[in-house]
Amino acid sequence: MLGRVRLPRLAREVPLVLEKAFSPKTTPGLREHMRRTNRSEKSVSLTAYNAFLWSLLFFAPSTVIVLLTMPYPFTIMAIGTAVLPLAITSFILSGPSRGHAVEQRAFLVDSPAVIGAMGMSMGRSPSLERAVEMGSRSGEGALQKAIAAVAWNALTGETDLRRGLSAWTSGLDKMNDGLRRALHLVMAAEESEGEGRERLLDRANAIALDGLRDACERYIGSLSFPVMLVFAFGVLAPVMLFSLIPLLGMDGGLVGGELDLGMLALVLLLVVPAFTLGYIRSMMDRNPLRGPKKGWTLPRDRRMFVLSFIPIGSLIFLATGSLMMSALSGLGVLLSSLIVLGAPERKGERDAERSFVDALYRLGNAMLGGQDLERAFEEVSRTEHGPFRDWGLRMVHATRTDRVTLAEAVKAERELPSRYPALHQNYLAVMTCAEEDHLGAGKLAVNLAQSQDDLMKAQAKVRENLRPVVDMMSTTSTLFAPAIIGLTGGIMGLIGDGTAALTALASIYVVELAFIVNHFLGGLDGWSSRQRGMRSYGTRGSIALGVYLTASLCGQTLLFHLL
Repeated sequence: MLGRVRLPRLAREVPLVLEKAFSPKTTPGLREHMRRTNRSEKSVSLTAYNAFLWSLLFFAPSTVIVLLTMPYPFTIMAIGTAVLPLAITSFILSGPSRGHAVEQRAFLVDSPAVIGAMGMSMGRSPSLERAVEMGSRSGEGALQKAIAAVAWNALTGETDLRRGLSAWTSGLDKMNDGLRRALHLVMAAEESEGEGRERLLDRANAIALDGLRDACERYIGSLSFPVMLVFAFGVLAPVMLFSLIPLLGMDGGLVGGELDLGMLALVLLLVVPAFTLGYIRSMMDRNPLRGPKKGWTLPRDRRMFVLSFIPIGSLIFLATGSLMMSALSGLGVLLSSLIVLGAPERKGERDAERSFVDALYRLGNAMLGGQDLERAFEEVSRTEHGPFRDWGLRMVHATRTDRVTLAEAVKAERELPSRYPALHQNYLAVMTCAEEDHLGAGKLAVNLAQSQDDLMKAQAKVRENLRPVVDMMSTTSTLFAPAIIGLTGGIMGLIGDGTAALTALASIYVVELAFIVNHFLGGLDGWSSRQRGMRSYGTRGSIALGVYLTASLCGQTLLFHLL
């Protein structure tokens, strides 16, 4: 892979005068994270310094070449080549911080299951060691692994378990304040007895659930302005720039009849989409429920058909010399491939998730009623009317044919963690706890089901609060923006040359805008883009391109008759 390529080191150590500039900013929690991931501050600093030297060797001559050979508008590119070495260095230095932030979000999602498992163990036997062991076995998430590392340090005699756990909680991020307080309540419960211990454990469970809900609500409250910013500068501003093209290109206009389409293409097809997409990704990365990033949803053997639009567009250009024919042919191949080969959008994703949440709630109630895990799970699987039914019966069948426990069957299953990783962790936690206490596991299942229900309500609140802006953005990217740009192309066809080049440029832009908006809406509506199949990109792009071409043709015909 490209990310595995290692260039030889140009320096063995960072000069003393530059040590401060090339040192990552660390906190106690970040240092603990780097220690667990076998990364040192010195290695990160040295990697960043060597990357800076290599980028200088490459981009410094590029900056000089751009300044000496490019005409005026393109000399602005020299600013980018001069800034890139600093940007690459900053990106490497911030790598540990980004990894730490991803881990903290994973801790937040796993905290209800871990605290619930530890509380159940502490309620049966007031032993912190057994509670930590149960918490580390309650799933396969990042929090379980981190607590297991703390327990291992205590087991090897590196530190006392209580002291080590307290020191570990001090490095938690602000978003995990609820987890920190819940862990301290669990530790305090070891010294309490009777009803006092029960109250402490119930309070710890409530704090863990409230912490996850509060983090989601804070994220929801921070979305209004970023969404408006994306709409204003990522969608409306480029459309306004297109509407000014006739004024810029007319004789006696702002540029005296000469319009530099090359510079316009650089801004509209590269600069604006890059900044818009980067801002969208940064906003999505702050989502506390964001799962692991996923790549292509197309199989590898189909990617070559989707990417074939590049050589086909190039061949059309070489054969005809027409930039417009080349762009339209390439876009047609790309959109057709996405529609035919891409995965469809999952329309019933929220209904499927609701089925799993309801089943978890019913499973907990059945166990609280006295049934064991296997009997309660099979009964819920046979009576639940939804996607959980097929999944549950498949798990029951695996226990009988493969002679494995229910927990082992769920752990080996790959469909549920790929679609709903938090729910998968919750089911594993309940099944692990059921090995020791069915009543405690039933109570945990009910609490976790309530937590998932709260999160689904938070998602619904996002859709309700942002629906006006989201609908406006969707309609603008597929209908209004292509129509306005098409009419602008019609005006351009009457005032001078460059119609073919402008049509090619605008065609690429409207499809690109549709792709960016579709990606943004998928992440905003589904908390991850996994429910947006690649076919939805092709469909939205085809609609935008069709509206643009129709508006351009009608605009040229209508304006010709009027003028």
